[in-house]
Amino acid sequence: MSSFETSVEGTPPVAGNGVRYTPIAQIGRGGMAEVLLAMVDAGGGGVGRMAVLKRIWPELAADPEFMTMFLDEARLSLRLNHANVVQTYEILTDGGQPAIAMEYLHGQPLTRILNRMLRGPGQLSLPLRLRILTSVLAGLEYAHTLTDLDGTPMEVVHRDVSPQNVFVTYDGQVKLVDFGVAKTLAAAHHTRPGAIKGKLAYMAPEQLQRTVIDRRADVFAVGVMLWEMLAGRRMWHAMTEVEIVAHLASNQPLPPLPADGSVPAGLESICTRALELDPDRRYQTAAELELELEGTLAGTADSHARDLGKVVSLAFDVERADRQAFIECCVRQRESAAERAIIDSKTTLESALPDVDVTLSHLDHDAAPAPRDATLLPRVVWLRRAAAIAALAAVASVIALVDGGRTGVRFPPQPGTHSVTAAPPRDMPEPGSARPSAPVAGSAPRAEPLRARRRHRAPALDEDATLPPSTTGADERHDREIAPPDGDPQH
Repeated sequence: MSSFETSVEGTPPVAGNGVRYTPIAQIGRGGMAEVLLAMVDAGGGGVGRMAVLKRIWPELAADPEFMTMFLDEARLSLRLNHANVVQTYEILTDGGQPAIAMEYLHGQPLTRILNRMLRGPGQLSLPLRLRILTSVLAGLEYAHTLTDLDGTPMEVVHRDVSPQNVFVTYDGQVKLVDFGVAKTLAAAHHTRPGAIKGKLAYMAPEQLQRTVIDRRADVFAVGVMLWEMLAGRRMWHAMTEVEIVAHLASNQPLPPLPADGSVPAGLESICTRALELDPDRRYQTAAELELELEGTLAGTADSHARDLGKVVSLAFDVERADRQAFIECCVRQRESAAERAIIDSKTTLESALPDVDVTLSHLDHDAAPAPRDATLLPRVVWLRRAAAIAALAAVASVIALVDGGRTGVRFPPQPGTHSVTAAPPRDMPEPGSARPSAPVAGSAPRAEPLRARRRHRAPALDEDATLPPSTTGADERHDREIAPPDGDPQH
């Protein structure tokens, strides 16, 4: 991890419009907000891209003035769409700490590039320096001429153009960032009288003397950057902020460029006009100054964006590799965490399901039956016995109907018919007569066990016509012996 990155592991994700931003490192901080590097999850379970979150400090989120400034910046940033202006995705309000989601720029701020490459053997060539400024001016011209949805000019003024707010990517793109103190005609927040917005080292004199400023103040700031790129040092070198304010307020001449002949005459005159103290004598638009600088680059071979990207990548190869390794490590950790979450969810689901021991691949008809519930066994036995008794009762009814024709069963006479009474057989006594002590000659011997078993048949329609009445208590005693006790699971 680079020295300017601070890990924010454990910071909760921020939900957006169908996506989720997970902060992984702090890459910048200011008086109003912090800048976080975040991974973007678009709902597919993986990391789709990287993004940057500009999140207001919690203690300032309750201040109406700061919140108004922050929301003004957010609304303006959403309207900006240019190759030389950082792209803003959306405004986030999740968790009560508002944030702006912006594109991630893989590169370095111009401040660090100038500190490392303004002098020395690996210095940035003059054409590449001018290419950076022409890109900044193109982005400013777009912002200055931005209109509202109905075509009304918004009169945007950045008011904080400086090397800290210019970013150069490793593929040579130049982006103007941070419209936090930008002034617009429709802004809800207005600067209080006496308040100063921007950095004093790049501030135009009218920002200190007048309450109303326009786009020419941004042109002056680019003129200061041009002066420093030509001279190879800070324009207000060794001066304090108080001295800078006093110098600008008194309309004293600005520090001159080096007179050693190192600055081309054409560029010196362009720089002088860009830094005119009187706005009316200055370049009136960013496009005018851009065209002047483009004229000096005509025929220059090494001023292309590809060349700029290669030079910056080579100068910051260590930082670039560290940042890339850090991002890859965070992505791997996130993927591992997602895999663990999937495994944990499966384990939780499996533990919540009941245990069912069913093996479909080894079914065997001869296999031992599954154990039965002991509470259901008596009911099954009685149901089977009831079915058997019903079957036996049906058979007995059929036999009774057949025997009734031979034994003289009396049916109620029908109207117009004569009743016929058949004589009872010699082995069947009349109802009410005594049981014979011995079997009648020619008749079959009585089978008492069978008679006892018949006691368990269901009663017929006419019980007196099917079975002789019992004259002793032997049958009742036998019934008590063979009748299963209530609730006995063995029957």
